[in-house]
Order: sequence, then C-alpha cells, then structure tokens
Amino acid sequence: MPMPAHLGSFLFVATVLCAAVAQAATVTYSDRTTFLAQLSASDTDTFDRAVYASGDVGSLVDFERYSDAGMSAVRGETDFASTGFSDLHYVGQVVAGLDSAYCAGCNGSFRLGFTTTSLGTTQGVGGVGVTIDRNSSILSYDAFVTFGDNSTATYDLGTGGRFFGIASDSLVQSIHVTQASGQPTTDASSGFVIDDLTIGTLAPVPLGPALPLMLSGIGALALMRRRRAA
Repeated sequence: MPMPAHLGSFLFVATVLCAAVAQAATVTYSDRTTFLAQLSASDTDTFDRAVYASGDVGSLVDFERYSDAGMSAVRGETDFASTGFSDLHYVGQVVAGLDSAYCAGCNGSFRLGFTTTSLGTTQGVGGVGVTIDRNSSILSYDAFVTFGDNSTATYDLGTGGRFFGIASDSLVQSIHVTQASGQPTTDASSGFVIDDLTIGTLAPVPLGPALPLMLSGIGALALMRRRRAA
C-alpha cells in the first residue's frame, strides 16, 4: 500500500528537523577563543609552579619531576601517562624563555586521559584544547585521539608553536601525543612541550532560525492529516 503524500511530507520534515539539531560529530580548532566559545564549562591547567611545587620524583632548579601517579594527582582533572619514558613528567621552565609548561622528558611521547575528570564522564570530555609551545620540525608529534565510542583518529599538530583544540559529541577519552599513531616514542632530535591544557563540556547546540518554520510545517501537516481523516 503506497504511503499517503501528506505522511511522506511529514516524515521528510521530521528528518530535516533532526538533522538541523544534530551536533557536528568532531571539530578541530586552531584558535583558543573560538574553541572556548564551544564550551559551557571548562578547566585550564596552566602548569604553574605554585601548583606543581614539589615533584614526587625530584626537583631541579628549573622544573619539578613527577611519576605518572604523582602528576595525575596534583590537580586530579587529567590522567597523565608517560609512554616514551617510564614515569617521567617535567613541569617548569622546560624551555628557556618560556613560562612554566609541561613535557614528558621533553622528547618522549605521553597520553592524556580524560575519564576521571569532574567535567566529563567515564567516556571522556566534550572538548580538549592545548597550547603547543614546541613541536620539533625534524620529527614532529601528532595527536592520536581515542573517542568515547572507542573509535580513533590521528591529527597533525604541525610544527613549532600553535593551538590545537578538538570537540566531539562522541567525547574525547584520551589523546596520545606521539610520532607514530599511538605508539610509544622517544627521539633525542625531537621535542614536544605544552601549556594551558583546557578540558570542558560542550555548550548546547543552537537550534537555528529555521526551527520555528519547521515546527509550523509539521503542525500544518498534522492538522491536514486530521481533516482528511474526518
């Protein structure tokens, strides 16, 4: 039995409405201001020496050294795992002339986990953004991202200094900063340093100016259907 024309139109409008309110799956950002505008709540780790005041592994003149557990426990919002060097996290003036920052041995890979933060769920957070102070042009590091649904993707982090942000309605479970698609990396000729690590929850998606018109159309189709049935 063929579908009534008015019912087909109703289903078409409903489908368009659902598409209009759906959130973009994953978006990356190269500007911090634009990235922050996507978040309804956020937390930024500035790696300030006043907070990271005493490494659980040791201290040097310019920086503190932490184990995985010690680094993760300082603020409790990100799980840090050094994958290139075992339990090796530096916070401080790891690069001359720069503010206090973070690196995992400064030429080793590391994983940032977001499943225990107060701004997310056990599947991750809505958005992650970070200032990259240094990314070697010789053997540069990429971001190997695991999402809340366990899918993965690799993002080019460029070279030198820049901002990288990512937001996803699938949530961001972890970011492995490495040279080889999630594999541990150490290389004396390379280096990677970050600052101002921001995590957050996504702001509600605006419904858009077309929504009232779509709702009116659905209402009109429903009224037409009732009249034909009468």
